[in-house]
Amino acid sequence: MPTEVESICCNEWNIAMPKLQDDDDIDSIPSYTCLTEDPEFSPLLSRSVLHVVFSLPRINWRRRPKPEGPNGTLSIEQCRLVAYRVVLEWMLKGEHLGRRKRKVLPSCVVKAVRDKYPSPSGRYVGFTEAENAFAML
Repeated sequence: MPTEVESICCNEWNIAMPKLQDDDDIDSIPSYTCLTEDPEFSPLLSRSVLHVVFSLPRINWRRRPKPEGPNGTLSIEQCRLVAYRVVLEWMLKGEHLGRRKRKVLPSCVVKAVRDKYPSPSGRYVGFTEAENAFAML
């Protein structure tokens, strides 16, 4: 990742640690060492999940964006942005973020999302503050 703040491993991120531990036994060793290896992770990135989350009225997008992809689907950029949010919500287990309370995702998660939904130009924005992120929708 281009900046130091974006170059964090999920194993170093205190928010990710509960996902890397068994829900029943906080002291147990998980069968995987990275969030992206969790069996629950991959389904979160499916286009159908992203489209549903994108369409939910409770999601506090600043404006109600429309899908910008072909035939009313999400564009690649929209898929990436929604995927970052879906994964973060999954990791936080109900903790709410908002203005001035944002988190940088671990680099392994960002890489997985970018691999699934690559930018045609190969250029990415990286972590941005809320106002800038909402403007991208």
